[in-house]
Formats: sequence, C-alpha cells, structure tokens
Amino acid sequence: MSTQIPMSRGRDAETLERIAADPGARVLFRGAAVLTMDPALGDLAPGDVLVEGTRIAAVAADLGEAAGDGQAIVVDASGCVIVPGFVDAHRHCWQTQFRRLLPDADLGRYLEIMHGSLAPVYDLEDMYVGNHLAALGALDSGVTCVLDFSHNMRSFDHADAVIRAWEDSGARGVVASSVPLFGDRDPDWRANLVRIKEERLPGDGRVTVRMGAAPEILPVVHGDLKITAEALAFAREHGIEITLDAVFGDNASAHIVALGKEGVLGPDVTWIHCTNLTDEAWAAIADSGGKVALAVTSDQQLGCEDGIAPIQKAFDRGVDFGLSVDVECCLATDMFSQMQAALNSQRMLAAQRRFAGDEAAPELMPARGVLELATVGGAKANGVWERCGSLTPGKDADLLLVDAEAINNLPLNNAVGTVVLGADARNVDSVFVAGRPRKWAGLLVSSDLPGLRRRVLESRERLLERIDHDLDVLA
Repeated sequence: MSTQIPMSRGRDAETLERIAADPGARVLFRGAAVLTMDPALGDLAPGDVLVEGTRIAAVAADLGEAAGDGQAIVVDASGCVIVPGFVDAHRHCWQTQFRRLLPDADLGRYLEIMHGSLAPVYDLEDMYVGNHLAALGALDSGVTCVLDFSHNMRSFDHADAVIRAWEDSGARGVVASSVPLFGDRDPDWRANLVRIKEERLPGDGRVTVRMGAAPEILPVVHGDLKITAEALAFAREHGIEITLDAVFGDNASAHIVALGKEGVLGPDVTWIHCTNLTDEAWAAIADSGGKVALAVTSDQQLGCEDGIAPIQKAFDRGVDFGLSVDVECCLATDMFSQMQAALNSQRMLAAQRRFAGDEAAPELMPARGVLELATVGGAKANGVWERCGSLTPGKDADLLLVDAEAINNLPLNNAVGTVVLGADARNVDSVFVAGRPRKWAGLLVSSDLPGLRRRVLESRERLLERIDHDLDVLA
C-alpha cells in the first residue's frame, strides 16, 4: 500500500509563484483562527487577513468581497492559526556556524571560546555565512524580525557583510553594531557606525541599524563598547537608537543609576538581560521609558548572575520587554522554546511565593501574556513597533501560519494554547515578511540552500583550523 503525503491546503507551488511574481499582490488568507495582538481588533475564529503589497490591508471575520473581483490571490488558511511574526529581541548571529558547540558552557567558557578564540579569526565570508544562516533559521521557526547584536564588527567591510546577509535573507534585521571584546579592530568604529547609517541603511527599510554597547561590568567593557552620556549623545545626534547587552548585577546597576541621575536615559534605549539589577536601576530604566530584552534560557543555561530572568521585575515596574534567543552556540533557535521557558519560569516563581503564604504573590502569567512578549514586546524592544508586532492594518505584513491540524496540535481547542504550548518550529507552515513569502507549505523559499550548507561547513572548518581545534561531535 502506498503512502501519500498531502500538499498543504491552498499552499501549492502555483499559488506561491503567483504571489512571488507580483510585489504588489493582494493576498487573502481565509478561514484561520487569527490572533491579531491588537486589542482594538481582538481575535477571530474564523477570520480573514488581507495583504496588499507589503502591508496588512484589513482583518475581519469575512473579507470574501475582497476576492470577489478575482484580483486577490486566495489562500485557504483553515486549520491554521495566523499570528504576527515572532520578534527576537537579541541574538548574536555571527556565531551560527557553531550551533550547539558548547551545550554545557557557562558564561566564562562561552566568552573564552566564542570571543577570545573564534571571534578574532572571522573574515568577511564567515560573517556573511553566520548571519545568513541565523536569518534563515529564524524564518524557518517563525521569527520574522531579529535584533542582531553584532559584537564582531571589526571594520566597515565586516558590517557590510552582515548587512548583505540580512538583505539577502528576506528577514527583518535590526543590526546593533558593536565593537569586539578581543582582537584587532578598526579604530574608527564610530565613523563606521555613522557610515552604516548614512550610506548602507539610510532609510526605514526592512534592515535597520542601532548602536550596540554595554554598561560597565568587566574590564573588557571600555572604549566604544562602554556606554556613556557622550556616547548616547553621539548616537542621538545621528538618529541611531541604542541597545545595551550584558546588563548584569551590581556594577551595571550602579552605571545605570549614574546615567539616570545625569538625565541621559530615554525610551530609545533597550537593556538586555537585566539580571540581578538593583531596585534603583529598575527605577531608572522604568522612569526613562526604556525597554528590556530578556534572555530567559540564556540566564538559566549559562548562569548569568543568579540565573533568574527578571520577568516579574519588568512586570512590576511596567517596563515593556520582549524575549530573545541570545546564543545559538549553546541554546535553541526558536521562539517557542523561549515562550515556554518564560511562561514556566514566571508561573513557577509566582506559585512558589503563593505556596509560601506570600499575600503579595503575583498572578500567574497567562499563555496570551507570553505570546505578547514574543510579538508586541519584542517589536517595542527592537524599535520597530510601528512596523510589526501585531496584525494591525497599515503595518507591514509580517505574519505566520501555524499548522493547528498537525499531529502534535490536532484538534484545535485553544488558539493561544496551541501556539504557545503545543507548537514548535515544524508547525510553522508559512511565513511572510513585508508581504513577501519566506516560507511556504513547510519549506523555506530560498534559491540556494544546498549552496548555503556548503558555505557554512567550509566556514566552520576554516575557523576551527585557524584556532587549531579538532571538532569531535561526540565530545
């Protein structure tokens, strides 16, 4: 008896070709459960989403008239949940050739291998390949926007390679250009940052730039990497927003409080990790309107400070925050893992306080709350909330279809629960970024995946040879 593998409903090759051939195409997704993440729109089941060109044109229970004139390409989305594309608020994408190389590393070991040994020997091809692979991996798992904290920018040419990788991938990239921790680099990093902004990314397109820096936590945080009042002023003078990584502990807290007292913080600053900060530092962030990017699995796995991501601290202070993957050399690629870890962490710690008799114990976070962090929160943290993060008409059409009838999700009983608790990357059926299909019927829309695979392996081997390291996949 032969086994037949059915084609995804309404998502055949001919439909893909019609959409891909027309950048201004009207595409009508029909009959899905739609989670808009826009309180004014609410959720719909069933619901329709109309995309015109790069933008979301309408979301309603029935947009059948939009296809009545035959001008819309209709996609049968029944059996799917449509959600905004996930937004990763911080990932170090140049490292992706070394996915899961360090499954047992702590923070010190990660810094030793990835920054002390490998980062200084990356050339332009290695930067391109690592970033391109990261971008496609993100798209494959439903992440349409990534804040790429690129702390291996040794020259303008390195930056150009990173930007080309994001442009070629079709993903939405926010490149936070930052100086390396170790090794040689171009001393004109600031001039290169301005050149990136003015020559490579002058507009508000699919790929944008931010300044990447850090508070003072270790001796390696100095020079252009260390955030100061003067550095903040420089970034703002050139219209560049700021993202700060490695925001840990007492030293970072003191630095944040000092900047707050100088009156130089603002809503254009996003703080990554924020692990084990003092109450005074949290107050300075909240008072300034700053955003936060949490790295729940990173804090836990690598042992950042006490290992507890400050989810409740951010909630208690009313700070907007998103979720992030951080480092694929140690951690998972997808946002489903991050949502589940964040949800379980908050609920566990809240339940612990409740069980201990704490009358001030917080409420248990609902599944919808963590989905909001993976979409709305990330978009705000990355400075792209006006473009994506919700299925609001007028925003760019960054969205994904989650297969709710796959064997691990069937039957669809709760749309939010299915996306947050049931689904994983294999259930991401189709992905659109600014109206362009990037994954379709379970497969990436890419012209040369075999070529990328070859380049990734060659890059990995070159880099390991440069540091005289023999790879043992069983070690």
